[in-house]
Amino acid sequence: MIRFEFLIHRAVGLKRDLHPDSRLIARRIGDLYDEPGVGQMVCEALQDDFFPLSLFARYHLDKGTERAGQDLAIMSRMFFRIRRDIDRFFDNRTVTCVNLDGDALQHVPLDQWCSFCGECCQLSGTIPDPPDSIRYPGYWYSYIAGDGPLVQRFCPFLFELPPQDLFFCAIHNIKPLTCLAYEKQDCLKRHPGRARA
Repeated sequence: MIRFEFLIHRAVGLKRDLHPDSRLIARRIGDLYDEPGVGQMVCEALQDDFFPLSLFARYHLDKGTERAGQDLAIMSRMFFRIRRDIDRFFDNRTVTCVNLDGDALQHVPLDQWCSFCGECCQLSGTIPDPPDSIRYPGYWYSYIAGDGPLVQRFCPFLFELPPQDLFFCAIHNIKPLTCLAYEKQDCLKRHPGRARA
């Protein structure tokens, strides 16, 4: 296995275990980039508690090292842009069920039918139809529709809590109406065994 893939898989495991070496592995991955600024950005993304690294590993490592490295850089840029604009245009505590200023061990509301598996958000895009009172930053429309800078296999607003093996929508309370319409019966039909009883 090539070094990049090995380091990514190692980083996934270390983040899941909250192992202190995850920061060291993140730096090693960042050091693989020729451009220091890009490497630093990737390193910071990998160290972020909510970066969906396991989804990157699942969907992007099969593209070859060079392409996967480019995808990781693009995905890191998208992730930070979304994170910044959630705070810039909204309040993260009102738009999602997870405090994006908190950590990966925080309590999430598991007293509902959703199990936070993220399966329903692993798609190539959807209709970017915000709730009536909400106006998204312009580029969110293309990201939601799957027209962003990556071939999309999961929604770029799907963030991760690695040690809990949970995934959550970073804009849950203001997500598109198409997503808000997805209910327990849809989950039971499309993803059997995922919904909580």
